[in-house]
Amino acid sequence: MANKTKADRRAEAREKARRLQEQEAKRAKRNKLITILVIVVAIALVGVAIWSIVSNGNKDDANGRPDYDPVAVQVEPVVKENTEITTGFAIIGENAELSADAPRVDIYFDYMCTYCNDLEQWNGADINDLVAEADAEFVYHPVAILNNDFSAKGAAAFKFIAENSPEHLAGFHKNVFEDTDAVLNGRSSTLPDWGNIRNAASDAGVPSDIVDRIEDEADLEWANTVTTEFLKEYRGTPTVLVNGEETTAWANNDFKAMLGLAEPKDSTQE
Repeated sequence: MANKTKADRRAEAREKARRLQEQEAKRAKRNKLITILVIVVAIALVGVAIWSIVSNGNKDDANGRPDYDPVAVQVEPVVKENTEITTGFAIIGENAELSADAPRVDIYFDYMCTYCNDLEQWNGADINDLVAEADAEFVYHPVAILNNDFSAKGAAAFKFIAENSPEHLAGFHKNVFEDTDAVLNGRSSTLPDWGNIRNAASDAGVPSDIVDRIEDEADLEWANTVTTEFLKEYRGTPTVLVNGEETTAWANNDFKAMLGLAEPKDSTQE
């Protein structure tokens, strides 16, 4: 075999370098495709996770609190004994009939009260079930003991909706607490106002002509009156009465068991 010249060796070296470059280019292209595929799969998995969270949110929120769709209700004003002052509004399901031995639950609340919000967020779904079937009569008494602007507006608006669009009262109540929950748990730094109240009413199904009247016609003087009456007998919110007797058992977040209508949740959970 003839000895290779320097030119031959240079040519072979260039050819070898070219093949290596081609191999490297193919490898780079393959790696790029693999990287793109991994990203696409990752995005798909994130999408599935988000969908799962949103879907599960129809039953429970991110904190495990049960969500629910408020029922349409019948509403009756409740007058304080030995006075002519309406202090609350009794609700049962729109097509339900209350039995003679159904327990009565009175709930005095302030829309900006942290523990009132906890009561609503953790027990709202159970209360909604009890109201729907008229297994208990719930009487809501909005008050404004925290001396802030929205407590009084919320209480006055509750009365306005009860009297002007009663079937939507439960939905309105839930929506207002969703706004205050955002403030009380740091998701919003803006105190709710009339705009939030109008949105809460509208989202609950209150007709627009009634929504437009809330700010002008809600009775803030009534909110002050019922708060004064409340403080003559009780100290703070929430105050819960079962058949006229004050109880703190609501803090167990098990209204059905509290009323003797179901076994305690802890004993029935697997």
